[in-house]
Amino acid sequence: MRAALWGLPFIVAVAAYLVLPGALQWRHAAALAAAHLNIVEQVQTEVAASDPVLAARLAAASTSSQAPPIALTYHDIGYHGDKYTVTPEAFAAHMQLIHDAGWTTLTSAQIRDWLRGTPLPPHSVMITFDDGARGVWKYADPILARHNQHATAFVITGFVGTHAPYYMTWDELTRLHASGRWDLEAHTHLGHVQVPASAEGENRPFLTTLQYLPEQRRVETSQEYRARVEADLKECKNQFVVHGLPEPTLFAFPFSAHQDDAESTEILQDLVTSNYAAGMLDQADAVTVTTSDHQSQGNIARMDMTYDVTPEILADRMIAASPLEPAAAQPLSDTGEWMTSERQPASVNVVDGKLILDPGAGRDLSLQYARYRSSMWDTYTVSADIGTFTHSADGTTTGLTVLVGDSRHEVQLSVSSQAYHISQGYRSPVVVAAGPLPPAPSYHAVIAVTPEQVVVTIDDQTVATVPVRSEKPHATAGGISVSAHRKYADSPVPVIANLEIG
Repeated sequence: MRAALWGLPFIVAVAAYLVLPGALQWRHAAALAAAHLNIVEQVQTEVAASDPVLAARLAAASTSSQAPPIALTYHDIGYHGDKYTVTPEAFAAHMQLIHDAGWTTLTSAQIRDWLRGTPLPPHSVMITFDDGARGVWKYADPILARHNQHATAFVITGFVGTHAPYYMTWDELTRLHASGRWDLEAHTHLGHVQVPASAEGENRPFLTTLQYLPEQRRVETSQEYRARVEADLKECKNQFVVHGLPEPTLFAFPFSAHQDDAESTEILQDLVTSNYAAGMLDQADAVTVTTSDHQSQGNIARMDMTYDVTPEILADRMIAASPLEPAAAQPLSDTGEWMTSERQPASVNVVDGKLILDPGAGRDLSLQYARYRSSMWDTYTVSADIGTFTHSADGTTTGLTVLVGDSRHEVQLSVSSQAYHISQGYRSPVVVAAGPLPPAPSYHAVIAVTPEQVVVTIDDQTVATVPVRSEKPHATAGGISVSAHRKYADSPVPVIANLEIG
């Protein structure tokens, strides 16, 4: 018995002697292999559970089948101390909040499906990274792995493995793809730079600029511009294939630059839409969502996540961007959702179910309801009693507009005493109907919106049927706005009563 007891420690010691060196050798060999593959070691980041009150707020955000993707843009994860570098701890807190609130993360395939008309899952968000910085591999990937969350990296293929240690290597990108947590998409080959735009030394973005050619003392032609940009986009795709990765289907515009002069903008839009399912934009320091105007140009909007975005700010922005079902809209009681035409919060006056719109004599007023939460509404009905009028030519005009945010298709109904006027389009409106009305202090208007048409009814009489059909899903959509004008000091104050959306 004593011999047996004496033998147990001996056996353990022998096992340790045999196994531990092997484990150390294995780890050493793995480290050498990683170094040979040009892969840095990943770093785990600890994070506590989210504030339960904050997580509950985000979990209760509204949802709708008529919704664009909510998309977040990060750049680097690390400790560089600049605006577009988020610390690992901050990023981990963001992802923990998204997980604790029960939100899911979207794949590129789900975005492509949405572009073809498939609704997105409720409470879903797209996590994206631009540039291909190494912090994505080193810090972000282990954080995503904790809750099996998904993200998309938009890679500048010509910068891969350069400016060490800033950009990821192809070996690291290959590992990301193999994990199943990542989609790898395009961010140009060598086009994330500024190019000369004039002889005076002005520099502007590669993709949107007719480049100045100093040796020839001229600006490149449109044909030369097209060839230069097209070559870069093709080489970007080629680099993915050469390195054994799937060909990208989405494209992120460097600097979010996607339009300049009319000619180059049209060329760039044609090149991107012919090569990719969508182009990705981004906006810092603000709530932003995809509109029908974005979609008609083949683009998707994203919100930049900078170093100062706390979990509270993240939740506020995601909630503000969360879609509202038309039937759940309460425009007369949910007064905090109204904004001015300058996208500033509006102070509205609602008295006894009446929205009082007083711009002042000789002035105009326009207010939009739930701007960010209604951008993809394409099927709804809005009704209201529009007034107040006293006599012909009293100088008061009150308006109700649908499909706001769709500059080509929005339909505006303007009513004055004993007359109506209907136009389509924002930048270049076209009159589609006009006519007289019997004398009355107000008129009951109903505007029914479908993906094919807008039908306008006044006092139970159909006065216009306006075609709006688009060949592309989501390219005809938008919410509502109201407008008012008082020509004279004694013009009646415009009023919209019983405003309902369903």
